Amino acid sequence: MPVNWTTADQPGWQTLDVAGTDPSGLADARMWAESRMSALGDPHRLDALLIVGELLDNAYLHAGGPVELRLRCTCGPCEVTVAVADVGTGEPRLRVPGRDGGRGLRVVDRLCLAWGVSHHDDGKLVWGRLRCAESEEPCPRAS
Repeated sequence: MPVNWTTADQPGWQTLDVAGTDPSGLADARMWAESRMSALGDPHRLDALLIVGELLDNAYLHAGGPVELRLRCTCGPCEVTVAVADVGTGEPRLRVPGRDGGRGLRVVDRLCLAWGVSHHDDGKLVWGRLRCAESEEPCPRAS
């Protein structure tokens, strides 16, 4: 199911305001995200943190900076959704990798079950959904 501005305001989402921060705030945002996903096994948490970093970095590089980072962990099946809201109007697209980049969204595409973008009055929300823990690992509950 796609994520949009309205669905990302529903219960179960955890939100970090990152408006006005510069790229040096990326480390703090990743630490915040990691603390919210502590119940995930290492491989799943690392994949989700990679998506957090790529979506935030893309917002800094291509959309004037992120406004919010949103996370949601659900069970049955266990999935993590990462969403970054920004003020940009452009459309994220897969590019051929080269010297000037083009790898970040390919990483998102490769790791995520689904990803997309939804536009709203003040910009857009870019999101990715990952499968997380299998049955032998605990599924995190939204807090």
